[in-house]
Amino acid sequence: MTSGAARLVAKQLAGKPANHPFHEIYRRLISREGNWISSQWMTERPGGSDVQNSETVAIYSPLPQRTGEYGSIEEGEYLVSGFKFFSSATDCNMALMLAKTESGVLSLFVAPTRRNIIENGRKRQETNGIRIHRLKNKMGTKELPTAELELKNVRAWLIGPIDRGIPTIALLLNVTRTHNFITALSCWRRGISIAKGFALARTTINQPLWTFPMHLRLLATMEVKHRGLLQLAFYTTALLSFVDNGFPDTASAQNVPFPKSGEEADVVLRTLTASAKAVICKVATIALQECQEAMGGVGYMDEPDEPEHNIARLMRDTAANMTWEGTTNVLASEVTRHLLNHDGGNLRIVGSWLTRVISKIRDTELRGLLRESWRSLEQTIRGGKGDLASLLSDGRQIMFTLIWIISGALLAIDAEHDSDDVAVEIARRWVIDGEGGVGEFAFPQIVHSGRPRASMGGRDRTNWDCRLVWGSDLPKDASSGYRPPAARPKL
Repeated sequence: MTSGAARLVAKQLAGKPANHPFHEIYRRLISREGNWISSQWMTERPGGSDVQNSETVAIYSPLPQRTGEYGSIEEGEYLVSGFKFFSSATDCNMALMLAKTESGVLSLFVAPTRRNIIENGRKRQETNGIRIHRLKNKMGTKELPTAELELKNVRAWLIGPIDRGIPTIALLLNVTRTHNFITALSCWRRGISIAKGFALARTTINQPLWTFPMHLRLLATMEVKHRGLLQLAFYTTALLSFVDNGFPDTASAQNVPFPKSGEEADVVLRTLTASAKAVICKVATIALQECQEAMGGVGYMDEPDEPEHNIARLMRDTAANMTWEGTTNVLASEVTRHLLNHDGGNLRIVGSWLTRVISKIRDTELRGLLRESWRSLEQTIRGGKGDLASLLSDGRQIMFTLIWIISGALLAIDAEHDSDDVAVEIARRWVIDGEGGVGEFAFPQIVHSGRPRASMGGRDRTNWDCRLVWGSDLPKDASSGYRPPAARPKL
């Protein structure tokens, strides 16, 4: 949240005099020493993601006297009062919070959590009108304090345009959602590594688990899922950086087409940050449960003193990412509505960009399947414009199918760029075989092409499983998957 807050504040500095307090806030957020930690407090009792129901209010009440021309960080012009039900990073130095002004519309405010006062000639700190009711008892991320907070006359600054609180806080959410899915991928990768290490040391029915056919297929499928969503994550993160700091020259970006700077980039970025966060965090949590199950009772243990095996904690902490910054349903609704905005103009923008990406694929089969998949999805979305309720009911399928298409295109382009056999196999499994972990959440008639590779079965596929997981061909003495006759007990 601190890096997201820094991005948000940075975009408010244009035109602000050097002695405006926002400059000091920004310096503290990005400082390497004595830096501030930021939080964002949105959720209230009437509703979680439905922030329009917020009851917190902000009253314009500037101090009669202030420090300097614009006032200090502690001398905000508004008094914010209300109750925040789910406030992470309770021990932060500053907070960004939504509140309604006299217009009844949400605006965004920034405030330090503590303020200095002079008493009997001595300076001391006190809370800036913030009182902790209680700390939350969460399933995971227990090290991060989350609390219910009462706000009473918190002195705060309006940040961003008045009555534009949600679009302004979105500048932060693009970053925090990126942190969500990168963290989920990191925990998932660690879970895969733990499960693979366990398989190397374990035997079952007198055979090594690491080549056991069904176990090998499970690990290979996870490698495919992780590789595809990792491509999506890095692409989205790069796009966020380019939008903020400028795009690379054409020569360095010719392999994977990025959106054009301006409106196209903004529309695609908002689509990707929301949908990548939802899909990656959902699939990672499910996959970590598979990693846990792959180790049997050892995976189910929650031993703080044995972090090298503690997949249970990884799964609990990753599950939080499915809720933070928007649940799967909330983000699916956001993405669907976003695509339909401007009378479907955003859908045309995303389609134009995605068509250019798919056109870069040289493999005619992959290119044709992805192109046809996008046409089907686009027609589905356009066909539902007249019945938004029905279209929103398919929101998850729309979002997950969109991500399957985008990730498939990125995998195909990456494979052709590297000329790597493993990368090619992963791309073909994702696109042709419909793998990718989207499962029940996507439109099956789009993801599953109905044209499986008939030549890719039996030991050939198992051998590829081994190459995807272990980077080598299946050994000749690989596990058969059934107990050898010699090992059966005599009756």
